[in-house]
Amino acid sequence: MQRNKSRVFSRAGTFVVTLGLMSGSVAVAQDRPTAEKPSDIPPSRVIAGRVLHSPPKLDAADARKSVSAFITWAGESVVEEQYDARRALVSAAKQPALVQAFTEEILAAQESGDTSRALVGLGLLGEMRTYDGAKFLVEFVRRPLPTKGTVIEGELQEEAQAARLQAKAIAGVAYMRNADFDREVANQAGNHPSVIVRAEAISAFLWNRGDTLEARKELEPFVRKEERLFLDRVRRVSGEGAEAFNRKLTAYLKAHPEVQAPDPERKDERPPEEKPNTFDVTPPKF
Repeated sequence: MQRNKSRVFSRAGTFVVTLGLMSGSVAVAQDRPTAEKPSDIPPSRVIAGRVLHSPPKLDAADARKSVSAFITWAGESVVEEQYDARRALVSAAKQPALVQAFTEEILAAQESGDTSRALVGLGLLGEMRTYDGAKFLVEFVRRPLPTKGTVIEGELQEEAQAARLQAKAIAGVAYMRNADFDREVANQAGNHPSVIVRAEAISAFLWNRGDTLEARKELEPFVRKEERLFLDRVRRVSGEGAEAFNRKLTAYLKAHPEVQAPDPERKDERPPEEKPNTFDVTPPKF
């Protein structure tokens, strides 16, 4: 559990923006790398070769196909195209067939194991801020997490992957900024079985209420006592310089010294009998 907590802290605030755009483009289909054929095309060249600000049309008459194309475009887009996506989603939010198609594409991506695509779809659906979309996100967050699969360093990979998707979903629920959905976010902040989702629920609830003291007081009763440090997590806001952020981070670490990594051990401080750099070479069982 402690391993997960530190991992969540290191990603503080990364899910609060619901829009599912990626920060960089990927190669077009014929140039996409595979295990057998890695790409030798630099990302800058790939981005330069794309026509920017041309999202595919979201058409209710062919909802599933157009939504599929839009999610693919969003996953390949760059930051400069966020406004294009938001403008398209505002219009799409008025058409229930498109909202439904987004939910179907998200479930299909998760079923196929395409976590990146599912994350993009969840972000886009959250950005639409529709009642039906938020209702789906709530149901998605409530789905049972996997209990079997591959364990690496004590972490069940399938469970962690599903939790990351549910954390993206809870951010979309909070983005509705609706009293009923806020209660769901608060409830998940204390009761969700994964610390990944609980931590994101806390962050998203506070961010969508302006990180105010009132929001913190409202949420605090729902948060587990041992996780109330998540209420204090610092967030670097747009336009904030490194000096101002570092002051906030220093204050946070002073208030919560338990999250700091231990000081490195000097080589000459090791007991003479200790043998450094020795490892168990027995291969793990899979």
